[in-house]
Amino acid sequence: MRPLNSTLQFIAIFKLYAVRIFSFVTLFLLLNTIHAQGQIDTANVQAPISKFEIGVAGGLTVNKFSSGQPQTGTNTGYDAGLLLTYNVYKQWSIQLEASFTQQGGQLLTFKDDTRYGLPESFTTKNVKNSSVHLNSLNIPLLLRYTIPIKKDWKPALYIGGSYAYNFNVIERYQKTGNLLPGEDIITTVTDSENVTSRYNRDRLNLIVGADLRLPLFSNVKLLLDFRYMAGATPAYENYSYMEKIGFGSEIKSNSFIAKLGLIIPVQ
Repeated sequence: MRPLNSTLQFIAIFKLYAVRIFSFVTLFLLLNTIHAQGQIDTANVQAPISKFEIGVAGGLTVNKFSSGQPQTGTNTGYDAGLLLTYNVYKQWSIQLEASFTQQGGQLLTFKDDTRYGLPESFTTKNVKNSSVHLNSLNIPLLLRYTIPIKKDWKPALYIGGSYAYNFNVIERYQKTGNLLPGEDIITTVTDSENVTSRYNRDRLNLIVGADLRLPLFSNVKLLLDFRYMAGATPAYENYSYMEKIGFGSEIKSNSFIAKLGLIIPVQ
């Protein structure tokens, strides 16, 4: 009877440990399944997108007057301001900005009043190379489309327009001419002048550009912005590089702008 009792005892112990092992394995698989499901759910749940984003940005402008007249060139200026982005639907958003913007360009003017019978002098006959800065309050309104590439990389394309109010226009120039009539003495004078009254106070611009928003720290994003702003209305009317009355044309200011900024989401 002892072998039978030993066999029964072994079977009983085996069943006991088998039940325990089965219970442990079942519990382990259940916990592992719950953990995996939790990871899937966490991955599927995206952080809510903020409806509003505010930011500051500033950078450089490269400006040129339109080629309505051939004697035009480029100069550089500054751009700095605030922006507010409203996320409308999925990748679409609207952005409103308010910034101080320097536009303008270079003008080359040939003056010769001796054709009107005036005696030749430095003031009646000269060549003036001017760099003009249109200091303006610029209000752009943009329609943006964010390209879904990566979760943390948010490149966007945008189009829009802006209203610009010229509150101050400064012309820095070099004027070269013959100092004394009949003498071959050429001189150059460098000066600046406030010419706000000569330029239109109100202007409209068309804008096309792209930006990239990258995570910086916490919820703050780094903004890289590049745009081209083309004048839709003239900055100067009846400009003639030979200062001939009745032969002038309208010139517009066009700018390429590169900006760096910070963006903060607003819940």
